[in-house]
Amino acid sequence: MLKCPYCYEVLSERVTKCSHCSQFIIDNLIEVDFISMDKKKCVFCGEKILVEAKICRYCHKWLDELDRTVNDLDDL
Repeated sequence: MLKCPYCYEVLSERVTKCSHCSQFIIDNLIEVDFISMDKKKCVFCGEKILVEAKICRYCHKWLDELDRTVNDLDDL
């Protein structure tokens, strides 16, 4: 099973653009044997997304930018 490396949603085939988060795929697709069921709320829009997601499939905001900002604040 193939997953988008950004929103971690399942893809039906190898594509150049994810149909869920609309990101062009420049990193390798993730190959997994199972579908993740764990969800969290996006801190920007509140929609439920997969825990592993780096980008929200609904509002298209990058969640790892928020993580980097928090880590930068912790380093001060």
